[in-house]
Amino acid sequence: MSGRDFLSLDALFSPQSVAVLGASSDAGKIGGRPIKFLKAHGYAGRIYPVNPKAAEVQGLPAYADIGAVPDAVDHAIIALPGNAVIAAVEACISRGVRSATIFSSGFGEVGDAGRREQDRLSALARESGMRILGPNCMGFMNLHQGFIASFAFMVDLGLPPLGRIALVSQSGAFGGQALVMAKDKRVPLGAWVTTGNECDVELADCIAHFAQDAGTDVIMGYMEGCKSADKLVAALELARDHGKAVIMVKAGGSELGRQAVQSHTGALAGNDRVFDAIFRQYGVHRARSVEAFFDAAYAASGGRFPREGKLGVFTVSGGIGVLTADAAEPAGLQLPALPEATQRELKELLPHASVRNPVDGTAQIWSDWQVFGTFLRNMARDGDFEAMLLFLTAMPFSPALQQPLAALLKELRSEFPDKLLILSMLAPPELSRELGDAGYLLFEDTTRAVNALAALKELGAARERAAAKRLAARAAPPAQDWPALGTARNEHELKRLLSRCGIRVADEHLVPDVQAALAAAREIGFPVVMKIASPDILHKSDVGGVALDIADEAALEREWHRMMAQVRAAQPAARIDGVLVAPMLSGGVEMIVGVTRDPVFGPVAMVGLGGVFAELFGDVALRLAPVRHEDALEMVRELKGFALLDGARGRPKADVDALADAIVRLSGFAAANAGEIESIEINPMLVMSEGAGAFALDAAVVTRNPG
Repeated sequence: MSGRDFLSLDALFSPQSVAVLGASSDAGKIGGRPIKFLKAHGYAGRIYPVNPKAAEVQGLPAYADIGAVPDAVDHAIIALPGNAVIAAVEACISRGVRSATIFSSGFGEVGDAGRREQDRLSALARESGMRILGPNCMGFMNLHQGFIASFAFMVDLGLPPLGRIALVSQSGAFGGQALVMAKDKRVPLGAWVTTGNECDVELADCIAHFAQDAGTDVIMGYMEGCKSADKLVAALELARDHGKAVIMVKAGGSELGRQAVQSHTGALAGNDRVFDAIFRQYGVHRARSVEAFFDAAYAASGGRFPREGKLGVFTVSGGIGVLTADAAEPAGLQLPALPEATQRELKELLPHASVRNPVDGTAQIWSDWQVFGTFLRNMARDGDFEAMLLFLTAMPFSPALQQPLAALLKELRSEFPDKLLILSMLAPPELSRELGDAGYLLFEDTTRAVNALAALKELGAARERAAAKRLAARAAPPAQDWPALGTARNEHELKRLLSRCGIRVADEHLVPDVQAALAAAREIGFPVVMKIASPDILHKSDVGGVALDIADEAALEREWHRMMAQVRAAQPAARIDGVLVAPMLSGGVEMIVGVTRDPVFGPVAMVGLGGVFAELFGDVALRLAPVRHEDALEMVRELKGFALLDGARGRPKADVDALADAIVRLSGFAAANAGEIESIEINPMLVMSEGAGAFALDAAVVTRNPG
């Protein structure tokens, strides 16, 4: 799916005329509030109240039904009892209304009968082309137009400042809370949407709309579930490609999509991890709390995204400077020291100051505005900082300090227009607004400021990755190039298929008896490995089905008889196809490469530390399959264990490019056979030193219809 596949939401979000079905003269009722809000907030379009019992509603002429409205109607707000909604929508379609918002409840959220009614709404939207928001939603607002299609009483509390952020929530309750929080935190909104039951318009549709909206820079999303995986992925891709910052809260951290533990891959790729991976793949910042959600969006609204996260900290409290530095390190930010010459210059001005970074001007800084200004300007001019965080305590509450402080900070902002400047202080609201309007980000808590800056760094890095991928995309081979899974079930058959896909495997022999095993070992050369071959045994080592480092013929015979006895005892009903004899490869780093079918998103590729420790460490990276080469390299570099591949403690660097190639090839094969494969894995994948390649030492597949 692409941007062209999303039907336009312009008639929904930017209507030139609106009819309110169920309109009320009582501005406190659900059918009265939208009219009150539309009039109060300057909506310039035409408003048509529809109420068969009234000739006038809130000073506007009323109409008995939608058919009686004399002019074209772009949008209908439906505030009627649930049992009247279908007929109202059908009437709107007949009248040529292009979009609708349905406040009414009593649909999919109440049981089978309600779900059938909701399915009918979906069919009507699909058949007619009308875009429907809801049902069971709190509506939406286009704040640039003053179009308030909502009954939310929170509007009476005041609206947030006007800006270039769109906030979309699947939850009406959260949406209402978010509206108040945006007002209180002065997060500048241009649009606010709640999607309710999503009979037609989904969260993904809204993301796609705002991704292509010239008036939106930042998209905030509150997400509880995903109805259309392809649509969500396409929407996030649109947002990434249009340079929009997307910040998401995803409720439901439990692994809802986790499959029965049939393979390491299935155990490691839980549903919430898949959402994390998709967000990472498409440059979405996932906020882990509502506070962090708003902080990141507010910070992103400034449009400055530091590349390396180099932060200069000025404080009038040494202790707060230490706390800020403590928060910066785990957030992935750097605090480079000021140049020695600058440190000497500042020390001469204020001998008691700490001038490395964080810079502590102490309380004495307030007594000399010229020294204060020199400290800030020299830090901004000489420091290797992309951002500066200034901690000023509650001193800005002092009336004597407010005017000179505002003047100094405005001059600093003007002199260094490209620097990201952040204030952490307690101050009168009017001073905070003045400095916010001048271009400062304001946070009362320096730790929140640090975390918001880290979110900006993450969003900035995602933008750079997206630009690089657009310039040099190395796509996986097309699906038709991959072989079919066919009847391959045991390790030997599967490896032969993987070899056809271009994944390297060691030379091995499938043998039926001990004599054949001895002959194979002589041909290969000792030491060798033996493994049971069975379509019914996934974890061979768990049942004694693996023997490593067999040094000679006598050891081979002993291990053969031991293996057969243990396997038969552990799984007497298992089908045994024979035993694999292969060379004992040594050196390298053992990794796991796999693909599992997520119930929402389909095939998901995974890489992690391999061997018997795959589940123990749980250090994995995921992407939607098929995976491109550059994405595979990103996956490998995300791992905490990447140092093992990158030459840690004098180890030779591993062939990371070969590992990435194996991820690409396995993911392409699995995606091409998605209808048959529940999960497939190579564990271990032995990654040799640079240039020496990577070998699939073991492979297993779980089919969707095991046989």
